[in-house]
Amino acid sequence: MEQQLSPEKEIEQITRKLKNNPDDLTLLYRRAALLQQVERFGEALNDLHRIMEIHPEYREARERARFLETILKFTNLDIFSDTNTDHDPWFD
Repeated sequence: MEQQLSPEKEIEQITRKLKNNPDDLTLLYRRAALLQQVERFGEALNDLHRIMEIHPEYREARERARFLETILKFTNLDIFSDTNTDHDPWFD
């Protein structure tokens, strides 16, 4: 029985494989999905943009990128949502 890797370990493994084949769409998409899973949204978005550079018609990558851009947009807005000036949102 094969032991399942943690998302972080699988990301490391895929990153090593991508050094030999940086344009492998399957590996890039898998890494983007794993990066999203561990909430490394910016890095996931970078992989998705790379996929779309190589293959602009990759629908799943385009949809996932749009989703992550929305998440990042609202995450950045939430930092400033508290109008209490005595409250620092970075220290919650």
